[in-house]
Amino acid sequence: MKQELFFNKVESQLRSDNCSDSTISLYLSGIKRFVKFSGKEDITLINSEDLARFSKSLFKNSNPKNGTLRPIKYGINYGFNVVLNNNLDVNLIPTPKPIRIQKEYFTKKEIAKFFLGIDNLKHRTLFQFMYATGLDVNDIINLKITDIDSKKKSITIRDNKTNVKRIAFLPASILEIIRNYFSIYKPKIYLFEGQKEGQPISDRSIQHTFKISLAKQNFNKTLTTRSIKNTYVKHLAEDGVPLTSILEQLQIKNPETLKLYNDLCFPPKKHNSSPFDTIHLEKEEFDLFDTTDLEYILAKVTDQEERDYLNEGIKCFKANALRAGVIFLWTASVYKIQKMCMTQSLGFINTELKKIYAKAKDIKVIDDFGYIKDEYLLELACKLKLIDKTTKEELKNTCLDLRNKCGHPGKYKPKGQKIKAFVEDIIGILY
Repeated sequence: MKQELFFNKVESQLRSDNCSDSTISLYLSGIKRFVKFSGKEDITLINSEDLARFSKSLFKNSNPKNGTLRPIKYGINYGFNVVLNNNLDVNLIPTPKPIRIQKEYFTKKEIAKFFLGIDNLKHRTLFQFMYATGLDVNDIINLKITDIDSKKKSITIRDNKTNVKRIAFLPASILEIIRNYFSIYKPKIYLFEGQKEGQPISDRSIQHTFKISLAKQNFNKTLTTRSIKNTYVKHLAEDGVPLTSILEQLQIKNPETLKLYNDLCFPPKKHNSSPFDTIHLEKEEFDLFDTTDLEYILAKVTDQEERDYLNEGIKCFKANALRAGVIFLWTASVYKIQKMCMTQSLGFINTELKKIYAKAKDIKVIDDFGYIKDEYLLELACKLKLIDKTTKEELKNTCLDLRNKCGHPGKYKPKGQKIKAFVEDIIGILY
């Protein structure tokens, strides 16, 4: 096979695999450099011995950086082993890959400022989408309209090798923004398309737009598009989501990478004290339960309002603010029951509600439940056959009773075992 035919074949395959322009350029550059070094016009005659000699030549006069070697190595592997199905030992080119994470990230105020400073709707939506979902640039480039399921609030992330890489959560807060963008730009195939209709936006375009947006706003940080993903992880951790749950959802498994993200979210601190200095030896504190189960539930909840209530409850329990924790957890439970009710027809809901409380206001939206006492809501859920009578009585006589005691001024202080039973009931019944 002649050289020119080979180069064209590689480029064609790279484009069919939706590789970015920069990747195509780097891969072809490395391949052409190797082919030229081999001195062989017929590509099929090139072998691992040629590659070994080429590798030595790379290190003969200098010690090249991995950033230079990797595109050469990957390009040769793609061209000869993927396209031609040869068996070149590309490991003859040593490229120990250091794992680095750009540790800079946006604070919540900074990320809001960054979004507000972008005038172009398409660009603003793209970066908001990255932050809302934890997607990186490569994910964005390959994201097709058909990969978005608005009903399930999920995104299918694909790669060129395995097709389905992972399923990501699509928050309702970004969905309306996407719909507005979609109605104006009307993309055909990819969610974010470039200048050519039906073609994905390029890596280079995203990076360029990001740099320009940063420069306009004078951020005094070394920020990159990778910083948006860092910000996503950092902010979720700050909001109380366990780091292990975040990284599991992102399918980050490399131990070194896990450590680096852990250091990003929880920077190592020097200390000259002991935790014993901060505890209070009061018996009721030893009766407290840990919040692991609640944190596990929080990681799976997709509704933002429900997440907020649960997260506040967890924070309260951790701070030993037991009464406040009970109130927040009960509020989350009430909201969940309200959502369960809203799965039924409004006519059915209002008919059964009037049987319970004749003066009840008609339910049109979920916020209308705010005018209904909690005990009426529990009765309604039972009549709608969303919970059984035993469950209703347990929620009313045990959980709601404790919530009422905690919600009224007084000297009542619930014990750890009482709180534990309350939490276990809520989790067991509703989650």
